[in-house]
Amino acid sequence: LLLTNHRPSDPSFPDIMNIKQNANRAASLVRQLLAFSRKQTLRPEVLNLTDVLADLRMLLARLVGNDIKLKVDHGRDLWPVKVDIGQFEQAVVNLAVNARDAMPAGGDLTVRTRNVTAEECKAFSYRELAPADYVVVEVEDTGSGIAPDVLKKIFEPFFTTKEVGKGTGLGLSMVYGIIKQTGGFIFCDSEVGKGSTFRIFLPRHIAEAKKAGEPGDAPAAPAKVADPAKDLSGSATVLLVEDEDAVRMGGMRALTSRGYTVHEASSGVEALEVFEALGGKVDIVVSDVVMPEMDGPTLLGELRKRQPDIKFVFVSGYAEDAFARNLPADAHFGFLPKPFSLKQLATIVKDVLES
Repeated sequence: LLLTNHRPSDPSFPDIMNIKQNANRAASLVRQLLAFSRKQTLRPEVLNLTDVLADLRMLLARLVGNDIKLKVDHGRDLWPVKVDIGQFEQAVVNLAVNARDAMPAGGDLTVRTRNVTAEECKAFSYRELAPADYVVVEVEDTGSGIAPDVLKKIFEPFFTTKEVGKGTGLGLSMVYGIIKQTGGFIFCDSEVGKGSTFRIFLPRHIAEAKKAGEPGDAPAAPAKVADPAKDLSGSATVLLVEDEDAVRMGGMRALTSRGYTVHEASSGVEALEVFEALGGKVDIVVSDVVMPEMDGPTLLGELRKRQPDIKFVFVSGYAEDAFARNLPADAHFGFLPKPFSLKQLATIVKDVLES
């Protein structure tokens, strides 16, 4: 909000940019913690990992530098998998950077993919690995290796062998969270002085046979980026429900500045009172999911009793499926993952109103 009123020539501008950058770093750290606790928002889509790694190759080569020889070995006829492409790429990048740090004098880094059948799973000595068809991604380095006592702890949050200030100890725990939330497994084999191999097992995706008239399980379209020319203003009446005052104030100002009439509530119970006081003349409700007294899903249920076709947007830092399963099957709602920009808030309100 400050940046909309201050130009780059303004003496305060560098300070405001500094605040924004620190807020973004804090948001990134929260994302890592949510990934570890397996509650971050995933947008899974059906993908072929050959294409994903081919696109990622240039970035990996730049990250590992000139002293390390990168080889990407694609398996033949890979089965499709259903993953969030952004989170999966982050996991591979993280493993590549760790491999680079383990080879300060240079070495070889190999990323390879292959299909592993349920029968072939028995060849691995991993107790937790449930026999099934998987696509395996191996990230192998010729670095210093990991000592057995350290190997047991590598996926624990905040565990790090790097010196103070060099690592948060969240990298591998985040990779672990991403793979687990995707339904897969990750293991590490290592020998001191010889190198390490991380193996990611992703379940083979088999498209369900669809009934006539149902949409197919086509690869999901990437998240829509709002067209810069899109008009985000509106004149609708919005009921904004959020128990954190600062978040609610920011949302109110963002929507009011674009022409909306905004009524606020700090809880689900208060939202129902405001709704009754307005005689139900509300075009859209934007609500947090986790709130004291009455949470977002309960509020939606109560409002639908009064107005079955109410337009609703959930705002949450947790994954959509963590609360969507508590909702009736025919409930229609928009979803805005935290942290979000004020423009994203205006965009989702506009999109849900027009849908």
